[in-house]
Amino acid sequence: MATVSSGRILADHDDLIVEILSWLPVTSIGRFRCVSKTWKSLISGSYFVKLHVERSSRNPQIVLMLRKEHEKQCFMALFFSISSLIENPVPTFRASVGHSPISSRILFGSCNGLLSIHESLSTDEYEEHWVDFWNPVTKTSSGPSPSLRLNYDTDFQYLRNFWYNNDFYYFRNFGFGYDDRSDSYKVVIMLLHTRTLRTSVWVYCMGDQHWNCTLTNCSAFHTIDSNGHSLNGTVNWLGFSEESRKKVQIFSYDLYNDTCKYLSVPELPYKEPHANSIGILNGCLCFFLHEKTDFVVLVLKDIQDETSWTQLLRVSYNRLQINEYSSNLRILCMSGDLLLLTYSKMGYCEFIIFNLKDNKVESIEGLFQPIVFNMFSFPYAPTFISL
Repeated sequence: MATVSSGRILADHDDLIVEILSWLPVTSIGRFRCVSKTWKSLISGSYFVKLHVERSSRNPQIVLMLRKEHEKQCFMALFFSISSLIENPVPTFRASVGHSPISSRILFGSCNGLLSIHESLSTDEYEEHWVDFWNPVTKTSSGPSPSLRLNYDTDFQYLRNFWYNNDFYYFRNFGFGYDDRSDSYKVVIMLLHTRTLRTSVWVYCMGDQHWNCTLTNCSAFHTIDSNGHSLNGTVNWLGFSEESRKKVQIFSYDLYNDTCKYLSVPELPYKEPHANSIGILNGCLCFFLHEKTDFVVLVLKDIQDETSWTQLLRVSYNRLQINEYSSNLRILCMSGDLLLLTYSKMGYCEFIIFNLKDNKVESIEGLFQPIVFNMFSFPYAPTFISL
């Protein structure tokens, strides 16, 4: 009787294999790569990678990036299933911190399972920046990008004698996103030149040999929240323009068209706002507003429509059992009607589970974690994207 080789059988059922494997968690897929060369090739292919990232949203995960007090840069990345973090926040967080190394480099973004890392150096005459991409699943790195050199004016040496760092000359804000129309991962640097009060934008596309200056001589945009948040082919920062210092806006950069626009934030009937920030919740851009007595969360349903803002949450600090205002208060993630909020103060981290439907606090847990001052959450989907 004639027999058919296993390789031929696999080849004849590639579509079925891809369909089945694409629903599995990344840990299982990693083991199936060892079944055969055919399976390894299928799993490493761009079609499978995109399909798996899309279907991973059914079991959403986040990456938390941690920042120390008085520092702008994040030094540690922690990966969580949203369900496990909400069900048992403190033990889950504590276990992850205990097994995660502190990075000597700067973390600034996450997109489709990849993390972006920034390194730099400076002299009296210039500063240089380069980035790297890291896949935590495959433990592979893209290697450093070409460097972006920013030169100083000739009188910078004199000015530097009166300042402790080079931020006096340039304010740099980094963002990382994916352009699905060109199938490319891009780093965006929004650069504010403090001497001229003009903003420019530099973009690096993974695999390119140089950075591109896509926008020049724009009106100065001062960021409130330095993290650039990626959503649907855009990277977004919260801040205000030089012309409208009293009006909070979102600077939204389009990765495909290399253009920017300013998104308005609704003017609310509040007094004495303290601090604001933005983030991503369930695939929507969110605006976190700290009022004098309340914490408010607004959701932009459509990133292309600045009139699609709706209010998700308004809750008093008293209801959250916070005795005083905390600018570190933010939402980390959401599952159904449950929100996970956190804030840090004097080395103490507190996790609050809030039920939107019942408008009440479900639980409050805390732990002493002196190395953490603030946390930022980004959507995360483990992937086998090749670097």
